[in-house]
Amino acid sequence: MIAAALLASLQTPASNAQQPSVRATRVSVPPVIDGRLDEACWADAPTIGELTQVEPREGAAPSERTEVRILLDARQLYIGVRCFDRDPSGIIATQMARDAELDPDDRIEIVIDSFHDRRNAYFFQMNPVGDKGDALIANNGQEFNKPWDGIWEGAASIDSQGWSCEIAIPFQTLAFDPARETWGFNINRQLKRRNEVDRWSSPRNDTPVFLISKAGDLGGLVGMRQGFGLDVVPFFHGAWTNDRVAEDADTSGKPGLDAFYRITPSLQAVLTINTDFAETEVDQRQINLTRFPLFFPEKRSFFLQDSGIFRFADLGQELIPFFSRRIGLDENGEEVPILYGGKVTGRHEGWNVGTLYVRTDAQESGVPEKDLSVARISHNLGEASTLGGIFTSGDPTSTSSNQLYGLDWNFRTSGFLGDKNLTSSVWALRTQGDTNSGDDAAFGASIGAPNDLWDWRLAAREVQANFDPALGFVPRTGVRIYDATLKYEPRLDGSVRQLHFGVEGQLVTGVDGEVQSALGTIQPLGLEWDSGDELNLQLIAQREVLDQPFDISDGVTLPVGDYSWTRGRVEFESALKRPLSCKLAFEAGSFFDGQREDVLADLSWRPSRYFNGALGYAQNHVVLDEGTFTTHLGSVHANVQFSPEVEWRNFLQFDNESDSLGINSRVRWILQPGSDLFLVWNQTQARVAGSFVPTFQEAAFKIGYTLRF
Repeated sequence: MIAAALLASLQTPASNAQQPSVRATRVSVPPVIDGRLDEACWADAPTIGELTQVEPREGAAPSERTEVRILLDARQLYIGVRCFDRDPSGIIATQMARDAELDPDDRIEIVIDSFHDRRNAYFFQMNPVGDKGDALIANNGQEFNKPWDGIWEGAASIDSQGWSCEIAIPFQTLAFDPARETWGFNINRQLKRRNEVDRWSSPRNDTPVFLISKAGDLGGLVGMRQGFGLDVVPFFHGAWTNDRVAEDADTSGKPGLDAFYRITPSLQAVLTINTDFAETEVDQRQINLTRFPLFFPEKRSFFLQDSGIFRFADLGQELIPFFSRRIGLDENGEEVPILYGGKVTGRHEGWNVGTLYVRTDAQESGVPEKDLSVARISHNLGEASTLGGIFTSGDPTSTSSNQLYGLDWNFRTSGFLGDKNLTSSVWALRTQGDTNSGDDAAFGASIGAPNDLWDWRLAAREVQANFDPALGFVPRTGVRIYDATLKYEPRLDGSVRQLHFGVEGQLVTGVDGEVQSALGTIQPLGLEWDSGDELNLQLIAQREVLDQPFDISDGVTLPVGDYSWTRGRVEFESALKRPLSCKLAFEAGSFFDGQREDVLADLSWRPSRYFNGALGYAQNHVVLDEGTFTTHLGSVHANVQFSPEVEWRNFLQFDNESDSLGINSRVRWILQPGSDLFLVWNQTQARVAGSFVPTFQEAAFKIGYTLRF
């Protein structure tokens, strides 16, 4: 039955006959973007039609009415949304900073599939006080690139009828196929105090708004102009650094340039010179009690632009053939200057293309200037499937050569067993270096059904011992890994909205079949109340076979052996709609040859749109035959939002593994969309004799201005 569904998907072209459609209204005089919807052009335009409730009651009428109108002229697409609310005092709006996390707030969420390929889209969101957020959605929601910043305008206002917002998106910001007069479109409205979600197209729990194949149709898109298609962003970065340990203070400054050129309306070339990432947020610290490296996500804007095109297969974070954090950072995580780089990304007639080239500066360790390159191409098949390949070249941390080759087939349909989702992926990779010693391949397959009531997935992969993607991320080699997940999540009518039951398992063996690791997790009960509060209980069984001693902490080494243990976990998370919310977790049980207790506590406070703060603390208390230790990890967030254009973010972190305090303070002033000023202060303080002493300080600023042609 599954094989028949796969074959039918590849033979049947994508169809959207059951989805709603609307036409944009062309205007000669555009609206003023002030969030009020009081111009005549809005009154003359028809609404897109009624939204339908997704949560808490799928298929029911919304508790509040929403009107959406869409306009366009030659330069921009305009979206106006009136969110009626009979109790405006109940509207929740606590965020104003650009790209803030809007989960606590009322908001509207919009997806625009400008290629109408039913796979990829632009995402825009706004809340009632004008907070703007955007992202790139790739591969039907498998990748959500939130750090992407597009150039667009938006404003919102609250009045006696509820709240409203206006959005203007320049066609210069969007890549699209000019031969298509119809794009994909969908919109969500979130009413946070009721934890209600209303949607225009496919208002079902099985089809989240990020499932682009289920978007409706937006027609009438003709006569759009992108201008010359050139954005030039000159910038200047200045910094003062003071390394107190090395007694070395330095002041520096350099200009740089980013340029974006649309070779065609759907294909963009990017050039970067003297690339600088002074404005990039610092990583959140992690404590590692495993034998394997931790994953830290990419946050740099140059690499995040169109990053979904480079995504390979359905591998999550456990194997990434191309991981852009390998570029511009050495083995110790220190910055390696990027002298220049470029990439070409886009989509054309069913093809998805991404190429990237970067030249990095020489390193103090003796690694010379390096040329690093990546190429990724895939072709759309059927409703939402792709067949593609990837190639990478270069080793950023050594003088040796390294190449990677790979092929992947990714399948997705929403018509399995009538109206259910089914996904599958088959892939193979091989690396090649200066010495070909064999056993340098990785391959695998997965199949799953990510649906609301039943959600299951099976996956298997082999990563051979000499598989070495120098521009990728792979935590362990010489293994075969088998994964299985089954979730049952029925929805109820009443104070409890949904129950969560599940079982997950992972088995890791060597390529010889000998067990290395095993992990099983059972969730006997999970509760999600109608209020938004959640409670989850878990039982965890784990086995680790150590074939060599493991230094789990300073002075604590676990000997070779076969270890098994069982643990229990209880986790509670309160609803984000309240000004004060929390997440609490406690986990305890055996661990290797001893015991371990974990405590996690996060407290968030959002008293108004002008300030939000958070406290976080995590502790691991471990008692082993070889020794006892306790890890502490704490953080403080304190953010001031003066307006949607000006914010001041502060982030403090401490952990007793490094025994240091990190301070990151950042001011961002959006002079106009696409033009920003950043002021950044970074400081590291080490604990000496019971007090914290500064060891490193940095003050930096960066200003960039976008010129559009």
